[in-house]
Amino acid sequence: MGSTQTKQWDLDRVYPGDKVSSLKEQVSTIILHIDQVQTDLESLTDPQEILDVVEAIELVQRINTNVFEMDEYIICKFSLAVHDPELHKLNELSTRMKSRMETLLLTFRHYLAAISDDNWHALLKSPEVKGIETFLTDQRQKVKDQLSPDLEKVIHSLSINGFDGWEDHYEQEFAQLTVPVSNEMGIENISFDSAFMRAMLSSDRKIREGIASSMTNVCRENEIRFASIFNHLAGYRNELYRLRGWSNPMKEMYEQNRISEASVNSMMQALHKSKTLLHQFLDRKAQLNQLEKLSWFDIYSPTFTSKETVTYDQATEIVISQFYRFSEKMGKFAERAFEEGWIDGELSDSKRHGAFCASLPNSKESRVLLSFTGNYQDVVTLAHELGHAYHNFHLHEEPGFAHQTGTGLAETVSTFAENLVLDAAIELADSEEDKLFLLELKIINGLKYIAYIPAKFEFEQQFYEKRKSQMLSATELTDLMEKSERDWFQDSLEEVNTHNWMTIPHFFNTEKAFFNLPYTIGYLFSNGVYSLYLLDKETLPERYSQLLSSSGNKTMEELGAEFLDQNLTEPFFWETSIKPLEKAISIYLEKTKAYL
Repeated sequence: MGSTQTKQWDLDRVYPGDKVSSLKEQVSTIILHIDQVQTDLESLTDPQEILDVVEAIELVQRINTNVFEMDEYIICKFSLAVHDPELHKLNELSTRMKSRMETLLLTFRHYLAAISDDNWHALLKSPEVKGIETFLTDQRQKVKDQLSPDLEKVIHSLSINGFDGWEDHYEQEFAQLTVPVSNEMGIENISFDSAFMRAMLSSDRKIREGIASSMTNVCRENEIRFASIFNHLAGYRNELYRLRGWSNPMKEMYEQNRISEASVNSMMQALHKSKTLLHQFLDRKAQLNQLEKLSWFDIYSPTFTSKETVTYDQATEIVISQFYRFSEKMGKFAERAFEEGWIDGELSDSKRHGAFCASLPNSKESRVLLSFTGNYQDVVTLAHELGHAYHNFHLHEEPGFAHQTGTGLAETVSTFAENLVLDAAIELADSEEDKLFLLELKIINGLKYIAYIPAKFEFEQQFYEKRKSQMLSATELTDLMEKSERDWFQDSLEEVNTHNWMTIPHFFNTEKAFFNLPYTIGYLFSNGVYSLYLLDKETLPERYSQLLSSSGNKTMEELGAEFLDQNLTEPFFWETSIKPLEKAISIYLEKTKAYL
């Protein structure tokens, strides 16, 4: 790889000449097709012929894949120009398309539910549905968990300007937030995401403290508006669950991630036992920085500094070489992603904040977005998102309905890629300073999953429970967030970030319920897989590919039993998965004694 890598992705490979007007026409055409199939499917009142059922399944599957790809593509377009009013309209049209697709899937579920038990068992043995049995079974089961078809259709229609509308409103409001930050020229107003990165990663505590104070002031000035959005979104979800008779607000999250309540409870039990890991590390980090206690804006700042920043070309070489160390297949995949323009790492205030990976199944490609600033965390983010793309690479060879794996399992693959890059970098570091810098980065990333996210999950649980009886004021939300953070951090921090509830988009996601916790599930499941890799580097890469390929048709418990020989409903698996982080912290504590 001798050429300089571009930091802009190529979307023309997917839809050449994709003007907004053309995309609107394509989305409108898809909507018309959905409506026609909806009408046709409703007329099939007695679906007993297996061949007819298979044909209907293949048709709905094809449309669903088309809808998914178009929506992902529009997200890519919108993410580069979040202030563009025409793209806002296109995004709204895409939301309408997804709502129509949900209505079609609702009809499809009732169509499947009308099949006799004998014919259903025969259908599941049919080679035409191989690889999507779990999806079809889940769809049939959902009929028992939902309201009548007519009511569910009304709900989906109203959600465009109701439930989904609140999420869109949040994204637009958050994109408009700017933070005043001091520089040599005076004061500049930068995006909230850019301010957050500066506050977290600056080596100068005065800069971190100043930006953090500005961020907090911006949050306080806008918190009433965001509290209203949050309350209405949560109120909608609570009311929907009540109407459906769902007594457990976690039901949807369990189903979306194909994991049981017993497994999640066992995981949380193991995480609560591991809180001392968090406190030990933060206390040592405070000592090394000659502080009595850290504050929330100190957590991500590097205690040790690497010799130099990382260029985008260097990041590319690091990721590709480490992917190759794992397997030839994964290395070649990474090369293809860079060479074919799958990645956009440009810095821009018009870009969507954060990072993501979009799956384009018909094109059998992915697109990765991040804002590359040149620190090693960006390299880890790049590896993380390419891990998602590598997962897509396997799933794109499977039937369309098998592309849905749940966030927990999806984050397994991305975290696995993080581990590959970080552990190799630590091993190859030239100096003790570089080694400690990377080791701390690994620990901070791990603590995010075993402590920071679980704290936010428990906040969300309490918020949804309280929201059943009343709306919470901005002050009450802030107090609740502080309580949840303190339950985990205890006295290890001087200040906690009490406005996390309004600055984390995952709280406002309407498609994924309790969207924060699946990242923890994925991280710990990944640690289990990665530990197995360290014990068996010869055969694991191929078994890993098989795991990824079958991940859209199995529960996490099934994958754990088949590939790890572990029972996820017992705390032992989760306790074992925490041990790699525990080992890293132990090494860190030992190595840093010399710096006290």
